[in-house]
Amino acid sequence: MTAAALLLAGLLAAGPAPAPDVTVEAGAVTYEPALERYRLRGGARLRRGDAVLRAGEATYDVASGEIVAEGGVLLTDPTRAFAADRIRAVLGGAIEAERVRAFLKAAPADLSGVATPEAARAAGRNALVLSGDRLAADARGRFHLLGARLTLCDCGEGSPPSWEVRAREADVVPGVRATLSSAVVYVAPPFAGRQIPVLWLPWLYVPLGDRQTGLLLPELTSPGVTLALPLFVTLGRSADLTLAPQWTFTGEAVRGPGARLELRWAPAPGAEGRVELTAIDDRRDEGGPDAVDGGRFAIDGQHAQHLGGPATRLAVRLSLAGDPRWPRDFSADRLARDAGYSRSSLLLSHRRDALVLEGGAAWLQPFGGPDVDYGVFGAGRDGMHRLPFASAVLLPAGLGPLELEGRAGIVRFAPAYTERDPLGRVAATRADARLELSAPWLAGGALAVRPFLRAAGAAYAFEDGTPGSASGWALAGVSLSTELSRRYGAIRHAVIPRLEWRLGSDARGDGLATLAYDGFDRTAAGTLSAAPPGTLHQLRVAVETRLSTSSGTPLRLEVGQDLDLAASRAGETFVDVGVAAGPFRAEATARFLAFADRVEPAPAPAIPSALDDLTELRARGSLALGRRLSVHGVILSVGPGASGTLVAGPDALFDLRPAARGAVGSATAGARIALGPGTLEYEATLAGRAQGDVAACSEGGAPRRVDGTHVLEHRGTFVWESPCRCFRLVLAARVDDCGNLTPRAQLELTRPPSR
Repeated sequence: MTAAALLLAGLLAAGPAPAPDVTVEAGAVTYEPALERYRLRGGARLRRGDAVLRAGEATYDVASGEIVAEGGVLLTDPTRAFAADRIRAVLGGAIEAERVRAFLKAAPADLSGVATPEAARAAGRNALVLSGDRLAADARGRFHLLGARLTLCDCGEGSPPSWEVRAREADVVPGVRATLSSAVVYVAPPFAGRQIPVLWLPWLYVPLGDRQTGLLLPELTSPGVTLALPLFVTLGRSADLTLAPQWTFTGEAVRGPGARLELRWAPAPGAEGRVELTAIDDRRDEGGPDAVDGGRFAIDGQHAQHLGGPATRLAVRLSLAGDPRWPRDFSADRLARDAGYSRSSLLLSHRRDALVLEGGAAWLQPFGGPDVDYGVFGAGRDGMHRLPFASAVLLPAGLGPLELEGRAGIVRFAPAYTERDPLGRVAATRADARLELSAPWLAGGALAVRPFLRAAGAAYAFEDGTPGSASGWALAGVSLSTELSRRYGAIRHAVIPRLEWRLGSDARGDGLATLAYDGFDRTAAGTLSAAPPGTLHQLRVAVETRLSTSSGTPLRLEVGQDLDLAASRAGETFVDVGVAAGPFRAEATARFLAFADRVEPAPAPAIPSALDDLTELRARGSLALGRRLSVHGVILSVGPGASGTLVAGPDALFDLRPAARGAVGSATAGARIALGPGTLEYEATLAGRAQGDVAACSEGGAPRRVDGTHVLEHRGTFVWESPCRCFRLVLAARVDDCGNLTPRAQLELTRPPSR
């Protein structure tokens, strides 16, 4: 019968319940009543729900539900497609196939209309592509494959996969894992056009899901040359861990066996965290007073979650090292190696309309210096930890025509084990409060006016028997701004003058005789307090000019001047500029003393520099050279004594008392090149200004002197994202100016575990 279509109802599957209807189509259909079997020839097609089988010819046993098909067989359902020379399948049951290719989809796709293996491959993204001589699958979807070839690459027809594993046999649980025996890993290098065998393994475990227990590929990381073999373990639906035994073979400061344990969890929406414990038996004896070896460890982690809704949030940050040289020896980043301390904290916050409540604690762990009585996590040196603190912040809230904002807090500053911190401060509990009332309004429809009154105060209870103290002060001010603009065709030109004036009283009361604990204290001892001592009378004037178009702001320039009206003298002059022209972007801020020097001179720099004339310089720029290449650069310089805005507290516009530190500078320059699916990045860290305290290359040598253009470190990174979306290769290296190489290599053949 030609183009016949028979509807067979009430067929039994592999169980007592009736099977769904089966539709059979073919050029010729023959029914054998004695055998209860249909023979289909001339383009057979059988459909059961979303499952469709196509073949040159097929037989269908009604009683058993068995189908035997030959000649260009294609079996599809929404999640998979099998193409084979011959297939034997039972409706709702097992499948056997010869010379088979299979495409397992990453998400359900409509495959009911595809008629060829090429069309089945192209319909939807393939999570797993495999082939083999013989395949046997059970009713649950698990199958066994002889002469297996397996890849997660989805390269399309005619293109060799970026990587493929060929094995004598494979046991596959789709979406979970594949285990392969006598496996050979083949890769297709970029531009090679063919696959090359690179690794033979007697047994290989390949996770096929985002979160499946199994061995990951070895990692080559720093410090020195460290080889790690990570094991990924799932701990239910919301937690997992990675355990990575490792060995550092060569390193300037570290050598020996170790391990890294990382635990991750996400028990509920809006709640997630991780903690990583690193330990190493450092067998490199460096010698010297600041050397550290033997058992070393560090803990790093964080956790954040909402409590009872989005208004309440808990955040925990943990950063602890077992010795003061951990950042220097284990960080590949130069800036991180020079860190003076790490901060661990706990913060619980709650927001209700304009009110924010916070509470928690913070621990500061110092680094650097000789390892003498260092204590647990730096307790031997100690610092002013916040143990604990609480605050209430009122955000600007309307009060009729007025706005009210303020803050109240209580905090205990205390060393953990010593009586005084290195700055001579004793443990103390401080209560502080600030309240500000403003009346913003628009005068004449053009002038924005915001006058305000502020009152602040702090009270202290000292734990060494010193009598408590308290102080208070007041502040008044006003800010004025307007905008004058005119349009020239598509360009809008605006001129925006601004003025800000502040008048503040001296602190009244016993006050604080020591250095400030933080920026909410008012003290005459040193900088970094809420405001300079004495009466505060300051003015800041500035004029901004801006060119705007519908596509952005090609030019922005602001010039301003700080004025100390109490001393009748000029403060810092500042310039802020931004330029955007086609592929070029740049912005810079510079502050300098153009009309008068500081009343208190800043400490003279050990090595003079042209940048000393600038109390602060921040600049960055980038240039896109076509679609594939871009370059960028950043420079930061702080002159001797720092700028008045860097040391000013929340009450002052500026504070020209010099900070007790020398001039510092740094700069980076780099480029980024896109190479198809690959990206090559290079960045260099420069001294930024002349320095005389750069560490010597040889052990025990004297510090070196370098100029501002001296390159302290080169960093290069190459990232290759497979066009087939099946692997990611990261090659990175850092080379310092002493020639020390820090490599890092990472290859992900499977999808990385969810974090």
